[in-house]
Amino acid sequence: MSILDRYVWKELGPPLAIGVSVFTFFLFIDRIYQLTNLVITKNVPVHLVLSLLGFMLPPFLTLTLPLSLLVAVLLVGGRLAGDFEVTAIRAAGISPLRLFRPFVILGVLVTALIMVLTTFLNPLAIGAFQQQLFKILQTRAITGIQERTFSGAFGQIVMYIEEIAPSQLALRGVLVSDEREPQKSRIILAREGRLLSDEAQRRLTLRFIDGSINETEVGDPRRFRHTSFSLYDMNLPLDSPLASATKDDKPERQLSMRALLTTAQDLKRQGQIVTPYYVEYQKRFALPVAALVFTLVGFPLGIRTQRGGRAVALTSSFLIVFTYYIVFNSLEGLALGRRLPVFFAIWLPNLVFGLLGLWLIRATTVGVSVAWMDFVWRLWALVPRWRTGRVARRAVWAHVPWRWRLPRLRSSTFIIDRYLVRQFLLFIGLGVLIGAVIFVVVDLLQTLDRFLRIKPPLWLILQHFAFNMPGEIYKGLPLIVLISTMFLFLTLTRQRELDAMKAAGISLYRASLPIFLTALVISVLAVLFQEIALPELSARAEEVDRVKIRGMPPKHLARQNQIWYRSADTRFIRVTLMDPVEKSMEGLQALDIDRDWKLVDRLDAKRASWTPEGWQVTDGILRHIDSANRVRSDAFDKRLMALPEHINDFIEVQRPIDTLSFLELRAVVQKLRESGHQVSKYVVQLYSRLSFPLVHVIMVLVGIPFALASPRSGGRAMGIGMAIAIAVSYWMVHSVSLALAQADLLPPTLAAWTANVIFAGLGTALYLSART
Repeated sequence: MSILDRYVWKELGPPLAIGVSVFTFFLFIDRIYQLTNLVITKNVPVHLVLSLLGFMLPPFLTLTLPLSLLVAVLLVGGRLAGDFEVTAIRAAGISPLRLFRPFVILGVLVTALIMVLTTFLNPLAIGAFQQQLFKILQTRAITGIQERTFSGAFGQIVMYIEEIAPSQLALRGVLVSDEREPQKSRIILAREGRLLSDEAQRRLTLRFIDGSINETEVGDPRRFRHTSFSLYDMNLPLDSPLASATKDDKPERQLSMRALLTTAQDLKRQGQIVTPYYVEYQKRFALPVAALVFTLVGFPLGIRTQRGGRAVALTSSFLIVFTYYIVFNSLEGLALGRRLPVFFAIWLPNLVFGLLGLWLIRATTVGVSVAWMDFVWRLWALVPRWRTGRVARRAVWAHVPWRWRLPRLRSSTFIIDRYLVRQFLLFIGLGVLIGAVIFVVVDLLQTLDRFLRIKPPLWLILQHFAFNMPGEIYKGLPLIVLISTMFLFLTLTRQRELDAMKAAGISLYRASLPIFLTALVISVLAVLFQEIALPELSARAEEVDRVKIRGMPPKHLARQNQIWYRSADTRFIRVTLMDPVEKSMEGLQALDIDRDWKLVDRLDAKRASWTPEGWQVTDGILRHIDSANRVRSDAFDKRLMALPEHINDFIEVQRPIDTLSFLELRAVVQKLRESGHQVSKYVVQLYSRLSFPLVHVIMVLVGIPFALASPRSGGRAMGIGMAIAIAVSYWMVHSVSLALAQADLLPPTLAAWTANVIFAGLGTALYLSART
């Protein structure tokens, strides 16, 4: 291996490793809290959760490796061009094609690695993930049931258990409301119950003993059916414990290469659709080749980006990947719709981008005109012209009389402070821009299939990104602030600016003061954003995604049929829909039971309105079931009834947490606690609203000493690596603390502030020990 190859490989290694780490970390960050919560709150064994995390890694690497390789190629190519090493190689009589050899070798190696993932490891990982997920769901479902608490762990099935045996399998006093059919109210009461699991069929069954089934139609409550039984089984649906995980609607992804072809041939003989299997087969070879294609496109672009540096490299990377995957998924949709041949549709993006890369390489090495690219450089050239004009304006200002310049002199008192704040905000702005692009790329990779199936208008897709992006940037802003802090002080250290400040009598504490004040302002703005803008944006995002794009009802309406209260030991109340403006509710049901959990009385009313005298119930029917299971009905059009609940006890208890402000969430917690619901996670979220915004100041406090302690030779790559390690540590501590609070092992207030206190103490100790 020649010196040139080793040199290029040495340059490509760090950005490739950092890129894989950063992009994979962003994919994992949303799952950290759910995974730790499974271990602590749901008592899921640690090895099951860790193995689940390992099964996620191969599919993630399939996405992050090509993007990271492209970023590395553009960064290294731009640095070689910016340091005039490409020019030196040309002057030595060496063609840039010789420089391209280590790039293409690395591209081939990454392509081979991704092909191993797509053809062998990914099917095994996805299949094992589904199997492991069932084990976790089974454990979570069994341990998630709590005594005398309404549980929604089974989707649209609400369960209430009076007493649970220590084995978690025997139940006493069971009430189950099956809400899977919106037009039917189906309530099951039983004296005892058993939980049975079948791992082979991935099925969890609830067995009722000595009970009854009561069914009515929502539109016509007069139609009623009461059935007694001694034994009855119900299969329980298991929802994913991961917030971002969805049901795998592509079972072919779990099949091996041979099983794909065998299944496709069997289905073809049966006359069924086999296109998805052939599409999946071709994708497992086409997606790895994307890494080599990105190398072909990135190398000629990289060695021409001597102006713009990292910003141009990152922007170019995201634009190339964004365009490639849009074209790829669009053609995949055409192939699945059998409007294009499978082989042609799947391989066409690689062919087009590969030819484009070859043309760019020829244009770079042979000298084909690429004058159309000069437009980009002309736009970039406006920046130094603007700065030159600013210097000229300062020169003109110097000739203005002193008394006219007095306000200007006063405003220039804090020149160094303004310089530091300006550089800090510049890094934050660049970080926000990169975070926004990463969000768009990752979100598009996850949602493009759905967009292609549903085909929503373009303005709805734009609204989807516009309403979801601010919340995601808000979640990642602490990491952006941390990286910006480390970049700023690494730059000040490498360029000896911090040493010059110390020589002028400015200590480290005074130099970092404007950064702390800026972080404090960011924290205050984060609090305002969290309380004023974020709830509305979350509500609008939910409306766009669920209602306008998917055609589903809003969450707060879809869950209205799960408002349950136990007002007494023998009385349960359910409400279908609330109207807080009219102070009325629709679909009122009240159940009275005896000590053996047999239904005694049931009230079904179409509507109930709140009045100062009590509840005005209209279009209802009151049923009494005797010991012989005979039903006696008393229908009425309007009746004034005295129920112990007030209208305010039902209002706003079903709104999603992320659409509530701090004050609204506090009121909801109080209502849920009084109605018999589990409120641990709500209380933890409540106190987290107070602690999370302050993390920006803590990230600055931690970032400064780590930046000063890092070696000068490491540069920004070392800064990014250390920032990721600090961020992962913080989120792990924060997630574990919140999970402990949900398990009632830690007070919610202490849990919400644990990570802040620990890292604030660590940062303060390191900051005070740094050389000032």
